[in-house]
Amino acid sequence: MLRAWTSLTLNTLTNIQWKTTLFDHLASLHYPFLKKRHLGDIQSRFSSLDTIRSTFTNSIVSGIIDSIMTIGLLIMLTLYGGWLTWVVVGFTLCYAIMRFATYRFYRRVAEEQVIKGARSSSHFMESLYGISTIKALNLKERRSQHWLNINIEACNAGIKQTRFDMMFGGINTFITTIDQVAVLWLGAIMVIDNNMTLGMFMAFNAYRGQFSQRASSLIDLCMQLRMLSLHNERLSEIVFSEPEQELPAREVFSADSGAKLEVKNLCYQYDPFSQPIFSNLNITVEPGESVALIGPSGVGKTTLLKVMCGLLSPTSGDVLADNLDITKIGLNNYRHGTACVLQEDRLFSGSLIDNISGFEDNADINFVMECARRCNIHDEIMKMPMGYETIVGELGLGISGGQKQRILIARALYRKPSILFMDEATSHLDLKNESVINQSISALSITRIIVAHRPSTIASADRVIDLSQTKNLAPA
Repeated sequence: MLRAWTSLTLNTLTNIQWKTTLFDHLASLHYPFLKKRHLGDIQSRFSSLDTIRSTFTNSIVSGIIDSIMTIGLLIMLTLYGGWLTWVVVGFTLCYAIMRFATYRFYRRVAEEQVIKGARSSSHFMESLYGISTIKALNLKERRSQHWLNINIEACNAGIKQTRFDMMFGGINTFITTIDQVAVLWLGAIMVIDNNMTLGMFMAFNAYRGQFSQRASSLIDLCMQLRMLSLHNERLSEIVFSEPEQELPAREVFSADSGAKLEVKNLCYQYDPFSQPIFSNLNITVEPGESVALIGPSGVGKTTLLKVMCGLLSPTSGDVLADNLDITKIGLNNYRHGTACVLQEDRLFSGSLIDNISGFEDNADINFVMECARRCNIHDEIMKMPMGYETIVGELGLGISGGQKQRILIARALYRKPSILFMDEATSHLDLKNESVINQSISALSITRIIVAHRPSTIASADRVIDLSQTKNLAPA
């Protein structure tokens, strides 16, 4: 009972600590790292932590006990059986050699099972996220068939690994049986020749069974530890990836006022082999100014916005906020005074007040309502049966696209930003709601960078920048 309780306590503590540390590190990684990977693959790598933890907290304890018992039993076998002990050790070594000789092939099979399982999970989650598209375009049969094929591949890989485990178990049983027969035969000869008493032989045979069982378990544990290299390699891509640098907290922007934003000689390309999205770009946005970024699709409006808000690192050039380089003041401090409403933004499972306040522990309900009023969503929320306590489903299900956009803008305003970045943030709104929101935000005197295609959104800006035509841009 003490062993079980110790194992449970150790398991629980390491589970909480390791997962919390890994999640914090994962959330601190650079934005491109996460965007380039499938959700299922990241989840699978994260799950590798469970395998490592389980091995260390459960198997290691058993391994230590098995090691002590194996050494003790080996001593007893030597005392009772003499040279007959080497027969038992020889058969045990046969099993060990077989396991280690097939390690590389077994590792490839296990890796194949993990990778195909991750592909299956990615496809499943992707289908759930896009279920409306699947239904609207009647793609159910194709997606189901594709998922079935991927799932069958994952199952086949799992079956292949299980076959190996069964084969190893069968071989171990066969070796143990041969060992037992050989010991009985040789032991009987020693008893007949009076080199061993019958009692000593019976004791030796009992110890032999215990030794074979403990030694086999120890060999299997060694293989488990070697197999951890597979999970270590999968985790290492996350663990050893450089996180965003966080500097000590400090106030960068003045409260209740806009901030100056500049980009100098800015260049960005996705990788060293691709063409720059933009190069030698210079833009100056004065405090409280509203600037609309326009241009044809693919010109780099959203990319520039993400560079400005610190999600993407420029290939070269600088982003300055109030004449301070945002990388030198710390992205954590810079983001404390900014807010973004991006195209891929989403709501999280929870109440409306949780979503607008960013799940703040002691949310200011009055300020939440004020932000909702500025976004012309307060009255609609109050008409809901539970008001601001209305639960929003995962991905924001249960509300319309226009309501979702207004809640996202309200969430951004709740942060009291000095700079507000908006990427097609009002594309689902009618002209009346859009006009109300633009007037409300303009009254706050915060700096706004807007990506837009709609004429009404562009017209609300103080200045318009066409990225397809201009490189050096300063206020007139």
